Formats: sequence, structure tokens, C-alpha cells
Amino acid sequence: MDALEAIFARRSVGRLTDPAPAGDDLRTILEAGAAAPDHGELRPWRFVLLAGEAKVAFGGVLAHAYLARATAGGVEPHPAKEEKERTKLGRAPLVVVVAAVRRPDETIPWDEQRLAAGAAAQNMLLAATALGYGSMWRTGDPAYDPLVKSALGLRDEDAVIGFLYLGTPHEGRGTEARTAERGRPGLDGLVEEWAPPAR
Repeated sequence: MDALEAIFARRSVGRLTDPAPAGDDLRTILEAGAAAPDHGELRPWRFVLLAGEAKVAFGGVLAHAYLARATAGGVEPHPAKEEKERTKLGRAPLVVVVAAVRRPDETIPWDEQRLAAGAAAQNMLLAATALGYGSMWRTGDPAYDPLVKSALGLRDEDAVIGFLYLGTPHEGRGTEARTAERGRPGLDGLVEEWAPPAR
């Protein structure tokens, strides 16, 4: 699949199954992330892989963080929400956490470094699509939670850009069918030509 096909074929798939990207495919996806536009070549990102028992254990981190947020906010925790946090990584066989890691630099602001990490995440989604895998970019409260960031080895000043869920779409939800249904996006109201103000 060429680059334009991958761009227009990419869709968010909520639940994915095995096989997940592995071996050369996984390496290609990660290398695609590392090839993102990167002003100053700071490489302001980190990719953390969650699979198997590590993914299950990290679900415990997410549940603990939810309970801590509820307590801090004076809200009674809901067992169903705690269980959802504990098990939601099970929606895909592999989750890649894309983090923006702040690099000290006098000329390249943090906003640009975060945008570079976002571009890395998008590159990875496109690479996964090109290789025939499904994906979903998720964030939510855990992406901003200091306990979650700490468990990932990140500092307060760093940022979780997203949890990329990777795997294979269930039968009947193939990329080709979904692409045909939606087609290319319209541009109405999104594009304008700038002109200097009249004098």
C-alpha cells in the first residue's frame, strides 16, 4: 500500500485482535514514528510497548490512578469504572504509548516538541495501516495523570501523546470496506486562500 492509500485507508478501529505487529512489522512501525518531522533533530519522543503480562499489569496502574483521581476529587469511586480502567488495554493485543519527552533547547519550544511527538504517532498509525493492521489512538484521563506518567518512567514535564492500540480488525471490519463506505473527506469550510487586506 502506498503512502496516499494508507492515509485515506486509515480508520480508528475500537477493538482489535491477534495478530499484533511483531518482528520486522513492529520495527517498521516504530521506525516510521522515529522518522517524523523533528525540528532540531531532538528526537523528543519515547515509545513504550505494552503487551502480554506487562499490559495486564499496566491495567492495574490505570485502575490505581483512577481511584487516586476519584479520591483527590472527593468523588466516590465506581467499581465498574475501576474495572474498565483495569481491562481497557485488552481491546488490542499491543498498545504503544507515545510520549513527548521534553528536551532542553533554547530555540525549539516545548509546543514544537509535542507536535513532533504527535507526528510520530500519526506516522505509526499510517505505517500500521500500510502493513494491514488496524489501530486506534486513545487518550483520556490517564494520558494526563501524573501517576500514569511516573509508571511509564516519564517526568512531570513530559507528556503522554497517546495510547496507540494495534492489532488486526475483526472479520467484517476490514479497512477496504470501511474506506469505501466513507470515501475521501470533504474540504468544505476548511480551505481558504489568503489575500492581503485591501487598502
